[in-house]
Amino acid sequence: MRMYNAEWEALKRLNYTPKVTDLQFDLTGFEIPADHGYALFEEIVRHLPWLRDLANAGIHPVHATPSGRNENLVINRRVKLVLRMPVEHVADARELVGKEIDPGAGKLHIGDLKEKAVTPYATLYSHFVSVDTEDEALFLNGIRGLMEEIGIKAGLIPGKAQRMHIPKRVIGGYSLMLHDIDLMQSMILQERGLGLHRGYGCGIFIPHKSIKEVAID
Repeated sequence: MRMYNAEWEALKRLNYTPKVTDLQFDLTGFEIPADHGYALFEEIVRHLPWLRDLANAGIHPVHATPSGRNENLVINRRVKLVLRMPVEHVADARELVGKEIDPGAGKLHIGDLKEKAVTPYATLYSHFVSVDTEDEALFLNGIRGLMEEIGIKAGLIPGKAQRMHIPKRVIGGYSLMLHDIDLMQSMILQERGLGLHRGYGCGIFIPHKSIKEVAID
């Protein structure tokens, strides 16, 4: 995984300040539905109603292990609730500490948080990017158009088709890797994301170490 260490230090010397940060909350409980994007968002905005209309904010998908008994994921001590948050709203988001949510498989308790800085990497990955089409060719055309609009140049590799149920319809999309991204564009992508439904966990990019893993996914 390549981080631009020298360039990042240069940016800091120029007083560059990231616009977003990741807030990692401890999460305790038993299970969460695998298809949890919509329900998790609604539970979070029940406590943080201002989040619904906040640009550049998102809720990462919860990464946990399938239960093997049903379509739920098992919550263990390593599982975190992660919000990508504009830095000026970090203090407001701390209101989540101590709250309970139920995204559909029982109550979960939100514990302490720590911040994890968003840093520039040459290769980024999103588990689910949506431009409201399940057609791969249309998806790629849509992504290229969005990247052109914000001046991003990168190689792209689509992965698995993804689906998410929301009221009255299903959202379609793909996992997506972007590679060979320069310093500032890497930061722009992580700060802005790509596509629709950021609150449901779509279009949020994180560093990734291997192009090969996604190419054969």
